[in-house]
Amino acid sequence: MRIDFRSVTFKLLIVIFLGLVLRFIFTFFIARSYFGRENIYLDYDFWAWANSFENFIKYGTFTFDLNNPYGYFGRMPGYSMFIGIFYLITGNWQDALPVIGITQIFLDCLAIYLLFKIGQKIFKNDGTSLLISFMYATYPFIIVWNPVAYSESASIFFILLFLFLFLKNTPLFMFFAGAALSFAIQCRPQILILIPLSFLWFYYFPGEKKYIIRKITFYLVAILLFYGSWPVRNYLLYNKIVLTQDIRAFKTAGDDWLSFCQYLYSVKTDFEPQFSQIIKNQKVEMPLIAYSVPGDSVKLEKALALSKECGSSFSHWRGYWKKPFDEPNCNREIAQLFDELRESQKKNNPFNYYISVPLQNLQKALFKFRLNNATGIRNLASLLFIYRTFLIFIGITGLIWMYIRRNNRPFVIFIFVYFVILYLLLCAGTGPQLRNIEMRYFLPADILLLIPAAALIQHLWLYSFSKLKNR
Repeated sequence: MRIDFRSVTFKLLIVIFLGLVLRFIFTFFIARSYFGRENIYLDYDFWAWANSFENFIKYGTFTFDLNNPYGYFGRMPGYSMFIGIFYLITGNWQDALPVIGITQIFLDCLAIYLLFKIGQKIFKNDGTSLLISFMYATYPFIIVWNPVAYSESASIFFILLFLFLFLKNTPLFMFFAGAALSFAIQCRPQILILIPLSFLWFYYFPGEKKYIIRKITFYLVAILLFYGSWPVRNYLLYNKIVLTQDIRAFKTAGDDWLSFCQYLYSVKTDFEPQFSQIIKNQKVEMPLIAYSVPGDSVKLEKALALSKECGSSFSHWRGYWKKPFDEPNCNREIAQLFDELRESQKKNNPFNYYISVPLQNLQKALFKFRLNNATGIRNLASLLFIYRTFLIFIGITGLIWMYIRRNNRPFVIFIFVYFVILYLLLCAGTGPQLRNIEMRYFLPADILLLIPAAALIQHLWLYSFSKLKNR
């Protein structure tokens, strides 16, 4: 059997193999230094998914905490069920963790193949498709999450599987696409935005009206079954309307802490150093704008003092200045004070609340060039954020270029609107967990932008090559 080294298949296999090698190199030689811990597969959020699955198996109830009324909604079930498979196989989480990490690496290599097929479907060009898969294979911000038992890696795989199946454009594939998207949402709530955007895409599909309705029906049924069962369960069993999750299930994230965070996000872009000052019982240094409204100063000082003394959520954070506690507490009074202070900021400093802080968040989201606690390998890794910013703007430029050329406009609109909504929601949203800028939350949009970025780079390369050739 003769191997054609110039064939597209061989080149794709090389790209996938490169992706696998890079992921293994990071996992086995770099990850410990990068994360600064011995167990690279485990991070603190893992137990929320793990405990939810264990309670489901042992007690038949999917909940993070059997004694907490919010525990039923602490985590969506997708990633818990994914890692639970390995728990059942190995019998314990300690043995399951490395198996989960290695499995995620191989799934991510399969995602390289999916992106190649997505590129072929959209651009009908093997060169562009190979470049898309190569850019994903070498993309550092997905590689670092592969070994960690966090839902980032799995959610990206299922988004790409959704796109691959969706572009097949038949009723049966639409059903499986809806199932894949639902599972991605069950892993990462911010992916929920893709449901309405994907329905808009149907408008652009050619074909008879009856056939399009049939595809929509299959797609809708899958979403109702695999995602819709979650909010339906929450309403029917617990009389709560919860579309995604409620982090008040965690002892560290009760109403007192959530209200504090939402208030801080009304005056500035993060909750440090104020949060650390509270749990260490130090003087809390607030920005001047927090005292700009007459009457707020006394209320703020009271809220901060109560947070230090009797806020049970604060007490459960590592480094709290005395022993943690649950009862008695003054959580309700703390929450009320911070909620009133937040409303005061919205009313009296609307420009800062609605414009200034969101713009600072957006700047941080797009132009973050340094990791927290960056030393050693993390210091070097910080330089890669320049690469991330470059690819984001190349991707946006690629979307504009594709739109002007009338090249797959439905796909262009789909990615662009998702990017805009996700970034604005996370940077300017007013609900719980929003305005909390963690770069992994933007990963789905950043990954999708690699597709138009690769298309533009390929076009510019061929254009430059043809110019040099004609000289």
